[in-house]
Amino acid sequence: MVPKTVSTPPVACRRGPLGSAQRVPVPAGHLLDLLDAWLPTQRWYPVKGLAVRHVPWMSFALTERCTLHLLRIVGEGVDLVVQVPLVLTPAGRVERPAGSDDLPAAGAPAPPALVGFVPGSPGRPGEVLGAPSAVHDGAAHPDLWAALLGSLEQAAGTALSPQDPGGAPVDLAGARMVGGEQSNSSVILPGVAGGSILKILRTVAIGPNPDVVVPAALARVGWTGVPRPLGWVEATWDALDVPPDAPALGPDRSAHLAVLSELVPGARDGFELACAYAAQDTSFADLAADLGRTLAGMHRALAVALPTGPPLEAGWLLDDLRRRAREACASSAPLGRRAPQIEAFLDGVDDRLAREDAPPPLLQAIHGDMHLGQALHAGGDGWKILDFEGEPLRPVAERTRPDLPLRDVAGVVRSLDYAAAVGGARSPRWTTTARTAFVEAYRRAIGEEHGTGGLSVATTEALLRALVLDKALYEVVYESRNRPAWEPIPLTAVDRLLGGR
Repeated sequence: MVPKTVSTPPVACRRGPLGSAQRVPVPAGHLLDLLDAWLPTQRWYPVKGLAVRHVPWMSFALTERCTLHLLRIVGEGVDLVVQVPLVLTPAGRVERPAGSDDLPAAGAPAPPALVGFVPGSPGRPGEVLGAPSAVHDGAAHPDLWAALLGSLEQAAGTALSPQDPGGAPVDLAGARMVGGEQSNSSVILPGVAGGSILKILRTVAIGPNPDVVVPAALARVGWTGVPRPLGWVEATWDALDVPPDAPALGPDRSAHLAVLSELVPGARDGFELACAYAAQDTSFADLAADLGRTLAGMHRALAVALPTGPPLEAGWLLDDLRRRAREACASSAPLGRRAPQIEAFLDGVDDRLAREDAPPPLLQAIHGDMHLGQALHAGGDGWKILDFEGEPLRPVAERTRPDLPLRDVAGVVRSLDYAAAVGGARSPRWTTTARTAFVEAYRRAIGEEHGTGGLSVATTEALLRALVLDKALYEVVYESRNRPAWEPIPLTAVDRLLGGR
């Protein structure tokens, strides 16, 4: 790729982990007040409707205008870290009608992702004198994109700019934000490294982020079903930077803030694709079977790329499933009425496992949050799996601990059910055909010796149904709180499973 001159200035930043040399004062005064009001309105904001406060923790300057701020969100039972990248630019002529806040000049075009205005010069967040500055959400601002690319620690074998890897201008032609994301912000960069996507992580996981570690491990063992990571931005700090009242931050002294991966050209979101098929009552079976084979290939590659865990302890699994089921029943009146049936269902799974003669399967690294929306279909290239970071609100240790590969299978099974409902499939056969094709293709591709430890078909089926039920119970609670009109989708699945169908 030959770099082109772009409207943003060349960015020349030291590559590698962000260190103390780039530290700047944390937000305070007018800027912090602005963020306090703006943050809860953002779709990616991880805690809504709770009484919390924003505590500035650390800030890193990429350029004079571009800064990455790490803020703690602290409240009852809550201690999370979010990343707030900001770009500060001169506000220009500002009209100040009596009694109003600082406003841009009348008729001026709205700057990219404008957050608001603060007194003071760009690059000095705490300054209260001088001309006002416009504050932009950096995740949507080209200056920040260029600055992050200049700060990347490149993956082995990656060359973003062959002529000058240390800071040549980057090609932002055609760069655009990805719409619809809920927990992060991503930018498609057609002109960088032959086509790439930059994910700016919003809720920050302390320690190595699985969305960096897992794809890199899969790429190292030659599995091509994952977009190859090209580089990442990592912040580092020392023990003195950890507040004494922040035990949730743990012992790690680093965090990934952004990751650049190769772009999958012409790809379609798996959930949107399935919904489109459902809307037309067109069979999704062939695509579902191909996804089953891809998922099996991923699990086999993960078993090689990352350490495996201990054998499955049936008692631990059933205890965990019962605990989660009881919590769900306590949180949902419809589930509470079904509690005896749910307990009986899990008793049957327990009995099935107790009668199994085969050795238990080994636990291993899995995706952990697998559903159709975590897969892209690229025509002749087939399926690609992405987004390995898991649930952002859970600790990294929980997200990355070895688990049953069947949990990922259960996630796709539930996602097919949602696609049928959202897409409006007129026949229930659409779901059953797709589900059967997916599960059977997965089983044939994974092999009896891998993932199920040689368990019988009956025991494997019982385990899968238990994990599908666990997922559906969670969904009932989630939908009742967030999208009540969707609650019948998982509740129908609960009844189907309890009825043995």
